[in-house]
Amino acid sequence: MRKALMMILLVTLVLAACSAPAEEPPDEGTLAPTLPDPTALPGPTATEIPPVVLNICTASLPETSFPYAGGTSAAKDRINTLLFPPAFELVAGDLTPLTVEKVPSEDDGSLRMEPVLIRRGQTVIDARGERVTATEGIWVRPSGCREAACAITWDGLAPLEMDQMALDFTLKDGLTWSDGTPVTAADAVFSYRLASHPDSPAYGWAEAHTQAFGALDERTVTWVGYPGFATADLGRFFWPPLPARAFEPGANLDAVAADALWAGSPVSYGPFTVMAWGEGEVRLARRPGSSLEVGGFSGVDQVLLRPLEGGRQAGWAALQDGTCDVLDASLGMVDAPERAAVEAQRDYVVHVEPGSAWTQLVFGIRPAEYDGLANPVFAERPDFFADPRTRQALAACLDRETMLGGSPSTPWPSFLPPGRSSLQASLLYDPAAAAALLAEAGWLDHDGDPATPRIAQNVPAVLNNIPLALTLLAGPSPFHQDMAESIQTALAACGVGLEVVTLPLDALYAPGPDGPLFGRQFDLALIAWQPLPGPDCGLYTSWAIPTAANGWIGTNIAGLADPGYDAACTAAALALPGDAAPRLAEAEAAFVAALPSLPLTAPPVIEVWRE
Repeated sequence: MRKALMMILLVTLVLAACSAPAEEPPDEGTLAPTLPDPTALPGPTATEIPPVVLNICTASLPETSFPYAGGTSAAKDRINTLLFPPAFELVAGDLTPLTVEKVPSEDDGSLRMEPVLIRRGQTVIDARGERVTATEGIWVRPSGCREAACAITWDGLAPLEMDQMALDFTLKDGLTWSDGTPVTAADAVFSYRLASHPDSPAYGWAEAHTQAFGALDERTVTWVGYPGFATADLGRFFWPPLPARAFEPGANLDAVAADALWAGSPVSYGPFTVMAWGEGEVRLARRPGSSLEVGGFSGVDQVLLRPLEGGRQAGWAALQDGTCDVLDASLGMVDAPERAAVEAQRDYVVHVEPGSAWTQLVFGIRPAEYDGLANPVFAERPDFFADPRTRQALAACLDRETMLGGSPSTPWPSFLPPGRSSLQASLLYDPAAAAALLAEAGWLDHDGDPATPRIAQNVPAVLNNIPLALTLLAGPSPFHQDMAESIQTALAACGVGLEVVTLPLDALYAPGPDGPLFGRQFDLALIAWQPLPGPDCGLYTSWAIPTAANGWIGTNIAGLADPGYDAACTAAALALPGDAAPRLAEAEAAFVAALPSLPLTAPPVIEVWRE
C-alpha cells in the first residue's frame, strides 16, 4: 500500500510539471507595463450626509417673528423659543438657567429687598398686591413686614419706608448673535422698552410692576420693582434680548414691528436661525457652534414648519404618510378619537403637557342683588351658598375622574394643577359625606326620594321648604356641554335639582351689570379662566368682586368675601422664592375651605411626534 501511494504522488508531480508553461526570457526590446502611481489615484468620494429635518405641521404660520406684535400661536411660540430663548427653563417645577448665568438669589445679593423712603404721589404696591398711589389711607406693608398682620394704614404724613425688590441678571459669557456679535445687556433693555410701551400688546402684569430695567454693565441688567412688591416668579422679569443695533436709537414700537427683519431672516442667539420664511413654510437651520438646546430638538439640523388645513383628521393622515413628523397643539388632538389609535402604535409618541386655562364650576355665593339688601332672605334668589358646607357637599357629589372620561386631563386639587399642588387628598368624591353635609347645612331629604330636590329647613337667610333647585350656565362647546350633563346627573343623585342653560359666549361673558357672570346673576357657572401671572387664588379675593363701584370689572364673580382667604392668597402672591412653598400651601388650604369654585381640569396641550 505504501509503495502504491508513493507511485501516485510521483505521477501527480510529473503531470503538474508537464502542464506548467515554460518561462521565456523577456524581450529586451519590449517595455515593461507601467503601473499607476498610487498617489495619483482619485481618493474615495465622501457620501454627503443629508440634514436631519423635522417637519412640524401646524394650523397656521405667523406673519412675523417679532414677539410684541402679530398675536401668538403655537408655531410663533416655538419659533421665538428657538430664535430668542428665555432666560430660564422650568425643570421639575424649578427655574434652571438657560441664557443667564444663574437664578437671582438672596444668598449672593443678586436678589435684594432694599428699604426706600416713600413720598406722597409715587406709585407703590399695597398690602393687597394692587398698584396704588401713595397717599393717606393706603394699606401697605412697611419695611420688614412680609404678611397682612403687620400691614398699616398710612396717614400720608408719618415717615414711611417700604421694601423694594431688585434682581440682577447676568447673560452667559459667550452668548452671541448668529452674526457673531455678543448679546449685550443693552439688547435686553431694548426688548423691555418695546414690551413696556403702552401700545404694546405684550404690556401686562410684569411691565406694570416694573419701576426700572437697566444695564449695569455689558452683560448684566438690574430689574427694580415698585416698592411693596415681591414675587417668587422671577422668570417674568427678564425680557429676551432683541438686536438693538439693527435699529436707530429710540426707534418706536411701530417702526420696529414693521421692519422686514422679522419676516425675513432675523438674527438669532438661540440654537437655530431662519433659513427661509415664506407663506407655505418657515425653515430654521441649526446654528453652527451653538451650545444651547431648547425645545427637545437635539440632533435636528433643520426645523420645517408648515401649515396644514383640515385639522386633526388631516394631521393624522399626514403623520401616517410621512408628510409630518410632528403635529403641534394647534391641530386639536386633545379629544381626537384618532389619539387612541396613535397611542396604540409604537411608531408615534404622544406628548401631554398640563394646560393652564382651568375649567371650574363657580358657585354664585353672593349675587349682585344682595349688595343693596340688609338681609338676603328678601332677595329674589335664595341664599343657597352662604354656608361653605353646601358648596363642599356639591363638590363631594361630583366624581371628577369619571366626568373626564378618557381624557388625558386630571382633576385639579385646588387653584394649582396636580404637578404643583402640595395637597395630598382634597375635594374627593364621597356621596355619603355629601348627603351628611347637606343635612347639616339644613337641606333635608324630606321624602326619601333622591330624584326630588331637597328642601330648606332652618337654613340661614333661606325660607323653609325652598327646594334646592339650581340653574347651571354653560357655553356651547362640546367639552362644556358634556361636562354640564355629567354635573346634572351627579347632582340629581344627591337630591339637587339642576337645569342647564346654554348661552353663546358673547352673552355668557357680557359685561356687568347685565351680563350673567360679571353681573353676578347665576347659581352655578361652568367657565374656563386663563391663568393669572401670580397664584390663581387671586381670582377670588374680595377686591376682585365686580360691582357697580368698580364698573363691574373683576374676576371674583362668585362674590366670595373672606378676610382670611384674602390674607392667605396675598401672602402667597407676594412671597419671596424661599417662602413661596409654605405660603402657597396655606393659600391652597384656604381655597379648599372657602371653595368659591370647584376646580375641574385644564385641557392639556398635546403634540404627536413620529419616533
